[in-house]
Amino acid sequence: MADVLCVGGTGTVGSRVVEGLVARGASVRCLTRSADRTRTSAGASDEGVEFMQGDLERPDTLGPALEGVPRMHLLTALHWQEARLGIGAVDAAAEAGVERIVFHSAHRAHAAPHIPHFASKMEILAALEASGVPWATIEPNHYFQNDLWLRRSLEAGVYPAPLGCVGLHRVDVRDIADATVNALLDDGHEGIRYPVVGPQLLTGEDVVRTWSEHLGREIEYVGDDLDAWEARASRSLPEWLVSDLRIMSEHFLAEGLIATEEDFATMSHVLGHAPRVFDDFVAETVATWSG
Repeated sequence: MADVLCVGGTGTVGSRVVEGLVARGASVRCLTRSADRTRTSAGASDEGVEFMQGDLERPDTLGPALEGVPRMHLLTALHWQEARLGIGAVDAAAEAGVERIVFHSAHRAHAAPHIPHFASKMEILAALEASGVPWATIEPNHYFQNDLWLRRSLEAGVYPAPLGCVGLHRVDVRDIADATVNALLDDGHEGIRYPVVGPQLLTGEDVVRTWSEHLGREIEYVGDDLDAWEARASRSLPEWLVSDLRIMSEHFLAEGLIATEEDFATMSHVLGHAPRVFDDFVAETVATWSG
């Protein structure tokens, strides 16, 4: 028996959600595709976390994972059939009698349905609304922690991620996790779509200025060259994902991903503290890399 099933609970956001739930005293069942993870974590239930092997691509695994669990955090990974997999999870949760679902979506996904994975989020939301299960969504902006993947590039003096000159209200993953935990465990969040955003509008030049200051050397922003970005990304990512992310990046360069005052007011009901700032994240990261 567990209080919450976490689908996607081993990744950048999900692992922090699990930590936050346990810190609040909740017991967690974490769905994982890795049989090794379930074996090596056999004792984790003593610390409030039980790992159960399962996969959204194998719907037969969802019923056992949901058995006796009243709440679910649903974080669907980028996948060429993300909508189908997410809708299947919603259907399984409704059939199992889950009492609350908190779904990890994307900030302003409704405003950019031409981005394939944004469109998938909206299809899953439609399934949630039709499911009869009480729900809330967490809709984060671009993560600060995406920059952790860029360490080699930063050490080489360049920042290659496509952020553009319009700006994004980038957000710390820890704030996403805090908001998610509160939406899962506290009352008063039913039917609310929560933007989770950072306090500053950050352009590509703003970001490299901050990295330059903390690294003590000049970093060049090269993210607006999407052809070069696509060539690099194609070496390690599948074609469908490169295409999806390029469409998203084109949107960022043209329109940004900008929060409104209403977004900040709505977020305040679930976050419970001021959002973290990018400068602090970079300072902490550089200290860790140095240390």
